[in-house]
Amino acid sequence: MKFGMNHIHIKAQDARQTAQWYVENFGARIGDEVNTNGILTLRTDLGGVRINITEPPSDGLPSGTSEPHMGLEHFGIETDDLEGAINSLAGKGVKVLEPIRALPSGMRIAFVEAPDNVRLELMQLP
Repeated sequence: MKFGMNHIHIKAQDARQTAQWYVENFGARIGDEVNTNGILTLRTDLGGVRINITEPPSDGLPSGTSEPHMGLEHFGIETDDLEGAINSLAGKGVKVLEPIRALPSGMRIAFVEAPDNVRLELMQLP
């Protein structure tokens, strides 16, 4: 039996605005736009990983949290310039949840809050 990663799925109040945030901050590309029963989904690509961004149903959904929690807690985005990325995001008003720190492996990480309370880890490999 074979498995592979297919996509990450984000629920967003405004799918177009959220997709554009990933385009502007991480160079994502917006692909297909699908409307299923009046619910918009934008399929974006970020470094070869598909991120589906879907608006909630008309009756809404409970809010998520960017705080550490059980279940899917965050996803990581690799960069070759962690300081530059954090400085750029902070300069745009993006909330830095955890500042840059080094791990024993030499990898450096930081966490930021993306739209709709999504927790993102930015990482720079040694």
